[in-house]
Amino acid sequence: MLVTAQPHHRRMTIRVMSWNVNKSSNREGRIDDQVAFLSNWDVDVLHLQEVRYGTDNKWLDRWERGLSELGVGEIEHSCDWAAELSDSAVPPHSDIGHDNGHITAVNTEWNLERHTPTIQEHIDETERGFFDTHFPEKILTTALETPDEEIELWNIRAVPGNGWGEEKIKIFETVYDRLLQAGYETRILTGDFNSPKAELPDGQAIPFGHDKQPGFRNRKVSAELNILKGLGHVGMRDVFREQHGYGDLEVEDTSWQSKRFDHIFASDDLPATSCQYDHSGLACSDHAPVIAEFSV
Repeated sequence: MLVTAQPHHRRMTIRVMSWNVNKSSNREGRIDDQVAFLSNWDVDVLHLQEVRYGTDNKWLDRWERGLSELGVGEIEHSCDWAAELSDSAVPPHSDIGHDNGHITAVNTEWNLERHTPTIQEHIDETERGFFDTHFPEKILTTALETPDEEIELWNIRAVPGNGWGEEKIKIFETVYDRLLQAGYETRILTGDFNSPKAELPDGQAIPFGHDKQPGFRNRKVSAELNILKGLGHVGMRDVFREQHGYGDLEVEDTSWQSKRFDHIFASDDLPATSCQYDHSGLACSDHAPVIAEFSV
């Protein structure tokens, strides 16, 4: 159940969860199981990735009903973008599928608004970087208005490089370019990055691009590392590493097959008090959710 914000004259704690909820087996029952899992957490901001909308939006409708039952106030999603592109006969969209999008939800006391531009709007030359990818539904940005301040919420997923190598790069590049263009803002960036390949005890991230051909390798490595290690240029940091430091990763410190694919980054003006992965979520998804708490 999403909690009600504390009175704004006190310091307020915001709990954020990011979770890739895709799992191919037992889809109808899986959504029910995932909603039941979410009921165990009091969450203020919820980011879900790979939400399949289903024929006639039946699975999206089930998600919206379930979240409403948990006390969610407002929901924004990118499944409409995915559905529109799925119906497109323009290459490469006719071959991609576009069968899922993201959901961003917040508690009842706050306002949430999806950022423009959308894929329906004309984007002039100065805004081309907003969607320099064939997967715009993988980058859902919203504006969260609390009683005290506005926070940008970025809910993203980088598609797997083994099937969509250049598109994974484009998603990273699009996100990074947009963040640089916007500069310093109060924001939270979460999602399934499908990266890094590994992390060394001294904090180095090993991107997947290291084993690619020269030329393409340099671009891929730069795109991954800009997000994983370069967000300090816009005043953001890796919340999990901030809380736990460096060293060898234990299984409980990972989110997918012993890799830390799911991340939460936040602006320096949002002090974090905790960050963890909940492996009990693996019972109903391929990914463990990551949860962080902030004091604002």
